[in-house]
Order: sequence, then structure tokens, then C-alpha cells
Amino acid sequence: MASAFAQKTSTVSGKWQRAKTGEVKLFAVENGSLNEIASSKPAGNEGVFSLSFSLSKEGYYVVGLSAATALNRYIFYFKPGDALNLNILEKSYELVGENTPENKEIARWHDFVFPLEDKAVYFQGKNSTYVDFFPLFEDKLKELEQYTVVATPNQAFNSSFEDFKKNDLLCIALTFVQTPRSAHPKAIDFIDYYKKIDLAKLTENTSILNYPGGMNLLLQAYMTVVQLDGTLNDEGKKAKYTDPVANLLGSSNSVLITNDTVKGELALMMARNNRSAASFAEYEAKFAKFALTADQKERWEKVKSSLNQNTARKDAVDFKFVDVSGKQVSLSDFKGKVVYIDVWATWCGPCRREFPAMKKLEEEYRDNKDMVFMGVNTDVSKNKQKWLDFLKKEQLPGVQIFAGDAANEVLMKPYQIGGIPRFILVGKDGKLIFANAPRPTSGEIKAILNSALKE
Repeated sequence: MASAFAQKTSTVSGKWQRAKTGEVKLFAVENGSLNEIASSKPAGNEGVFSLSFSLSKEGYYVVGLSAATALNRYIFYFKPGDALNLNILEKSYELVGENTPENKEIARWHDFVFPLEDKAVYFQGKNSTYVDFFPLFEDKLKELEQYTVVATPNQAFNSSFEDFKKNDLLCIALTFVQTPRSAHPKAIDFIDYYKKIDLAKLTENTSILNYPGGMNLLLQAYMTVVQLDGTLNDEGKKAKYTDPVANLLGSSNSVLITNDTVKGELALMMARNNRSAASFAEYEAKFAKFALTADQKERWEKVKSSLNQNTARKDAVDFKFVDVSGKQVSLSDFKGKVVYIDVWATWCGPCRREFPAMKKLEEEYRDNKDMVFMGVNTDVSKNKQKWLDFLKKEQLPGVQIFAGDAANEVLMKPYQIGGIPRFILVGKDGKLIFANAPRPTSGEIKAILNSALKE
């Protein structure tokens, strides 16, 4: 009977009525990350699509276009054999036909938070700042006190959905303050919701691992807690920003994370930031002990194994995009030099956090003619002017080129880039030193660049 239950086919059917897209995808939420399990290309003028898949367990899944961004993706709940019927509208979505009680409740919640999500996630062209968002958020918090909880026949869902709503609201709140705006709040401007973020409460169970990008959400929450900590000076905040894993897991502040499984997932996620064997060995000695479950230990070994693949000296796949003057610039134009590539987008908060360190690096190597710093922007082509304005505002140095709509086929797929920022290091011989290089904020990048320059 259990075997038959696991083999029931689940389906997603509907119409994609938003801008044309290549494929609609379904992602499973696994340890806070998204794993693609099905896809469908919308057909005809109405964008009809249909997905069929088998599930071995019930839980939260995502219907959308990409695992790399919260844009154009929506969260639902499936049991084996469930059917989801919906239309993706120009701004939101609507359920149509028959749907499960769980997904009706998720849709009702989404309708409730949509005014906030619209400003936080779909912010382009809206010119929304904290001045209008914070009052709206506070109004929603008041409305939430009267929000009617409708229990479904599924007790597992009912229990998990309470945590889901809290995580979803936190994600919207943090996304807003960490995306590009014409004005950003100072510490004194933040409403109490942000000041009361409780990392221990957030991680008292594993619910954050059932939320898309859950571990990144935890890090964003940590950064906000540090930002609003009135007991820290600028240097103290900088130290905590630079090495969050050490502060969350390796110091007296480890009590900030309550659940041991979540600690292990954080240690695993941050382990991937170590690109050299020496730095990984040092990291492993400190934090491998947090990988407690058999699954975590197995994935830890895979991270270690991937380190060897990451450093394999293969020819770097060439690409060509336009620079700020409209001139075509290729990676191969710089053969004979070391090229440190930053793949980024204007909407990407983690990308922007790397800019100060990147600028500092470029300044340090300014007089070295064998060193090239290159930024490759992956915004959609219609936002090219936004990219140009962003460069002017941020004063980003180095070689800056715009991939636009060609980014996926020419850059993302060949380099297997599933999320940004991604840093790539190419040697003087045109071969990859690192397909996934350390970030500018890492403690190991300068030694790696110096070594590459000596080759």
C-alpha cells in the first residue's frame, strides 16, 4: 500500500498569461534549496502548460521559472496524487477548477500578503521605498491579528503552515530592504518588526528548511540583526558581516541558532564558499562537526569531492557581450592575463554586498597589467539602461559588460551557474582556475590571485 501511495501521479495544469517564457518548472524544496523535478513549455497564444510528476513525500513545492530568483515563482503544497490548477496572471495568480484545501489556504494567504510582495519582489518601475512600505507593513501586521485560520483535514499541513506564514512574511520584509531603492532606511527608521527578529525562535525547529531559500533567509535575518544592533560599532558590525558562520556556529553566539539540523545545513552551505584545498581543510576542522545526520555527512563529502572538479584546469568557455560603449568584448580578448569574473545583476542583494570588497581588490591590483577584473551583468535586455545607470551610481570599475537575454545560453548554462553572485577565475593560459571562485569578501581570494599571477 505504501508503494502504491508513493507512485500516485501529481499534476500542475494552467495557463502562463504573463510575459512569454521558455519553460514553466516545478521545484521541490529540499533543505531550503530548490531542486527541479519537472518542466513544461507553454503552448499556444494562451500559454497552456501541464506538469506531471511522482512524489515520495508530501511537502512544499515551487512553480516558477528559475531557482535563482524569487521573481515569477509561487509556493504550493502537494501530497502524492494531488492536482493543482491555476492561471499565472500579469501580476499574481488565481486558482481555477478543482484544488486541494491546502493550496486554497496558501492562495488565500498569498492574496493577503500580495500588496507587500508586489512592492518587495516586483519592485521594478514602482519607486517604492521604506517611506511607503513600512506603514503598509505595519497595517498588514495589524490585519494579521484578525486573520482567520481555516484548518484543513491535513494536520501535518496545518501545523507546518503556521511556521510557513511567519517565514514568508520575514522573507518579504527582508527582500524589500535588501533590494535596490531610491532611498534606504537608516537604523532609526526601521519599524519594530525588524528590531524584534529572533534568530533562536526562527530556528527552534526545521521549518526554515521547508521554505525556498531558507538558509539564505536565515543569513539575511542575521545580517539585519547585526545591522540594527545598537551595541556594536562599525568595526564590530563589519567583523560579524564578514564571517557569519563563525559568529553563528563557532563562538559563544552559537545559541542564536537553536536546532542542530539547521546548524548542520548552515555549515554545509557555507562550506561551498571554500574553493582552495587549504581553506576547505581549515573550515572542515572547525565546522564539520555540525554535520550530524547521515545525509548531511554524505553531502559534506560531495562538497569536498566537488572541490577537485571546481579546480580542474579546463578551457574556459568563451563568451562575447557589449560593454558600456556598445563595443563587443570577449573573454578571449584577455588571454595572457588573469581574469576574475563577477556574474551579477542589479536586483541581487548578495551581489551588491560584494561590491565594496571587489572595489578594494581592484584598487590593490590597479597597477598590475596582468590582472583583469570583469563584471558580467545578467539583467534582462530591456533593463540595459538600468544597468548603465547602476554602473554610474555605484562607480564600478574594471571591464563591465552586459549579457542581457543571452546570459542563460551563453554564460549560465556553460558554467553551470544556478545562482548569483558567481565568481569565475581564468588563468593566463585561458584555462579555468576556478569555475566557482572565492568571493571578494573571502579570506582566501588574495592568495589565490597572487598565485595565479605567478604562473
